Amino acid sequence: MKRPPAKRTPMRAGALAMLALALGAAGCGRADAQRKDSPTPAAQQAPILAVTVARVVTAPIQSTLTVLGTTVAPQHVILRAPAAGRIVGLKLRVGDSVRKGQVVAYLINREIEAAEQGLAVARKLDPKDAPAMARSVERYSKPRGIAISSPDNGVVASQPLATGQTVSYMEPIVDLIDPRSIYIEANVPEEDVAMIRPGMSAIVTSPLKPGARIPGRIAALLPSINPASATSPIRIDFTGDARITQAGAPVEARVVTQFVAHAVVIPVPALFQSPVASPYVFVAGPDGRAHRIAVTVGIQTPRLVQITSGLRPGELVITSGGYALSDGLRITVAQEPG
Repeated sequence: MKRPPAKRTPMRAGALAMLALALGAAGCGRADAQRKDSPTPAAQQAPILAVTVARVVTAPIQSTLTVLGTTVAPQHVILRAPAAGRIVGLKLRVGDSVRKGQVVAYLINREIEAAEQGLAVARKLDPKDAPAMARSVERYSKPRGIAISSPDNGVVASQPLATGQTVSYMEPIVDLIDPRSIYIEANVPEEDVAMIRPGMSAIVTSPLKPGARIPGRIAALLPSINPASATSPIRIDFTGDARITQAGAPVEARVVTQFVAHAVVIPVPALFQSPVASPYVFVAGPDGRAHRIAVTVGIQTPRLVQITSGLRPGELVITSGGYALSDGLRITVAQEPG
């Protein structure tokens, strides 16, 4: 005899429903706990970049233009023979300095030499009359000849005549240059001529004076242009006692085209420039993040850049990281500037 199926009462059905809800809630709680305890993926963590920084400071800065040139001597002192004769006692060489009034050589007059030669013959032919002739020759001759002295200070510019050499009247014997008159003629590229003005200071160097830094100043822009080299000549005068005393010497002159005594400056690696964006820097903020700041640039040198707006002295600019930097990026400073 089969039993009839048991009937579910409403109370038993309700109990089963409550048990199912309790088990579901417990499962959800465990899943939530597991999600809270699991670490956040690395891809979701904000990156931190280690950087080096430099402090914005105030310092003098200048821009220069380097030009090449040679020394020129416009004033020459040429010692000439006062008469025809023979040079004796000349011991000067190229580069020797000569003082004003210094006797550099003597000239034996040709007539005196002829008379002395005639006296020697007379002594052999007519010894009795020779003493009278000798007294006459001595009255018109000098023991050492005619003295040749320098009318001014100078430096021997070219090899003088050799002692013992015969010269004619007014023939050059020694060529002196006045070292005070020497200046520099340098060539400036056409595109840079607008940067040059008379009165600008310059530092002159030359292989003839290794290690020397000779002060000078732009004296004039010469009214000519060399179309072959596309350059314009300028004249640079020496401004101190130090100078180059040789004409035709090769020189290099660094002309100071701009100078600011108290400029806000940063190192070159801290500046970002591109053709499509204004110059900018990244400042290391006290909040531990990099902040992009637009700046205005002034004078630039191989090491420093003048900032005319956008930064204040004392701020820290980031000098490493390159284009990995971005505005708001978390950073850690690897080394504080001293």
